Amino acid sequence: LTYAFLYGVDVFCVIVPWLSYSVPGVTNIGILTFTTGVSLYCYIFCVVLDPGSVPAGWQPDQEGNLGVQEVKKKGGAPRFCQKCQQFKPPRSHHCRVCQRCVLRMDHHCPYTNNCIGHANYRTFLVFLIYICAALVHTCGLIAAHTVHTLQTSQQQRVIRTGPHGKPVHMEEGSIKHIWLWALLQTIAFAIALPLSVGLLFLLGWHINLTLTNKTTIEYQEGVTALIMAKTADEYTHPYDLGAYQNLHEILGDNVATWMLPPCMLTPGGTRYPTVW
Repeated sequence: LTYAFLYGVDVFCVIVPWLSYSVPGVTNIGILTFTTGVSLYCYIFCVVLDPGSVPAGWQPDQEGNLGVQEVKKKGGAPRFCQKCQQFKPPRSHHCRVCQRCVLRMDHHCPYTNNCIGHANYRTFLVFLIYICAALVHTCGLIAAHTVHTLQTSQQQRVIRTGPHGKPVHMEEGSIKHIWLWALLQTIAFAIALPLSVGLLFLLGWHINLTLTNKTTIEYQEGVTALIMAKTADEYTHPYDLGAYQNLHEILGDNVATWMLPPCMLTPGGTRYPTVW
């Protein structure tokens, strides 16, 4: 509903009556439709699809060929989930809400009612990018249209309002002709602005996590298991391969597809390259 309301106000109360179907108008409609559509697709993707389940019968590496192994804090045994009754691959955690272990679990998102993990993290990051773009675009259009309306009112010129672009002469007392459209834009702006600020901060946070190849859990708590490495005497985050390589690990090898909405879940998730 929020998607539909903000998109509808932007298109039918701002762009069409103000810019009509001119080149700037069609361009703004096209950009807003694209960013809104991609973000909605990615949101649904995160809601309905699996964030990454531990393969049935998965066993930890017994030979120690990976160079790094996550083990229990006490005893040094391989991590084992008592609730799921299975071994836990590196970076996986048990979600108390979903009642299952999730590969490379980042967090449980209450807004998708699903975990964000290995299989859908790239989709979640792309969602944040496009929803932020759509919201900033929405705030910018409403703010610019408001300034235009005020200037028109002061100069007592004609302004077009509503989805049909009805002309209204901006003279004293004309507010009665535009109050509904002004109210809708005010409500839309009041919704879009705080969402923009909050999601921009969230996007910045996850960009930082992506560049360091960490999950929210790993950042907040550190790696919860001891790291047994062959070549390191003290702890360093083993999965941080450098910013550029981290981007490839999370977004994929093809740079041209990084910003495209995914068509499938990210495969793998039981082992990750390390700096050791």
